[in-house]
Amino acid sequence: MNKPRWDDAPDMPPMEFPPEAVATRPKAVKKPNGEHPIEIPIPLGESIHALIERDIPRPAMLCDPWATEGINLIVGRPKLGKTTLARQKMVAAAIAGDYLDSKFPEAVKCAFLSLEEGELLCRSKFMECGFPEAALASIQSFFEWPRGDSGVNLLDRYLFANPEVKYVCIDSLTRFRVIPDVRTPAFMADYEAVNQLHEMSKKHPGVCIDIVHHARKSKSDDPMDDVSGTYGLTAAADCITVLRTHADGAVMYVYSRLWDREENQYSIRRSGRKTWEMIGVHLDITDEQKQAFQFVADAGISGATGKELSEKLGITPQSAWGRLDGLLEKGLVVKRFGRCFKK
Repeated sequence: MNKPRWDDAPDMPPMEFPPEAVATRPKAVKKPNGEHPIEIPIPLGESIHALIERDIPRPAMLCDPWATEGINLIVGRPKLGKTTLARQKMVAAAIAGDYLDSKFPEAVKCAFLSLEEGELLCRSKFMECGFPEAALASIQSFFEWPRGDSGVNLLDRYLFANPEVKYVCIDSLTRFRVIPDVRTPAFMADYEAVNQLHEMSKKHPGVCIDIVHHARKSKSDDPMDDVSGTYGLTAAADCITVLRTHADGAVMYVYSRLWDREENQYSIRRSGRKTWEMIGVHLDITDEQKQAFQFVADAGISGATGKELSEKLGITPQSAWGRLDGLLEKGLVVKRFGRCFKK
């Protein structure tokens, strides 16, 4: 059977589409004549040796180690005193004052995005603490700020326009971040909420941005799990400070990329002016274990045994060794040749 040839087909009038079909018909995409698609060039990269040899300044420490360049989360349950701690830091930064067990070497301007307290409460809190007027004059407050991308872009412009501002406190992340979209995975939404600020902060070397955030209601063994939300929040931050209530006040657990101290948990308590003061390293041990730890520390390079501790405290050797074993489990002492030494 012979197939018909297209050039033998009879002439037919052009077909006209109905108006509704023409309206929804996709437009043809015009391709460039003789042009190849643009390709991303292969990156050259850099050797680790060259990276090490480059002169790259270390991240700035406004107050070593409590105020570091980058994005830092301050986390705790409601009404524990997170914002109180931030107010103290702002005042110390504004007048080169003492903060906890350290000091700001240079005075800097501060910006306070007080998005939760409001004008009346913020005013009252600063007044009752009796801070110096010179410090208060160097802290600029804002009680309204756009969320998400708009808020990050506005903060970026603000820091460029005010280069003397080196410390920023955002209270709180919930009022600053965009309301998460249910279609976005929780981890990605949390990560981007902090990473947007992190990427912006890279344009402003030497600027410390503290973000106040709430803790979850349930308590876990790991203080890091107290942070409300997914691990996306903590993954994007440079430093995380978790506050937990304690009999003497509160305990601060610090996790930082730049942390170089051996201890990372500290006891703090309220002072007379409703501010926080440092007590010291939080050992997380009982009073009996504290006695044993002090005895081992006083022994120095000689170390101590359970028998010596029992004679000192008037307890049985079994009880003394039990206290020392508790210190061993906590990693506070080490045992060599039957004697315990402070780690």
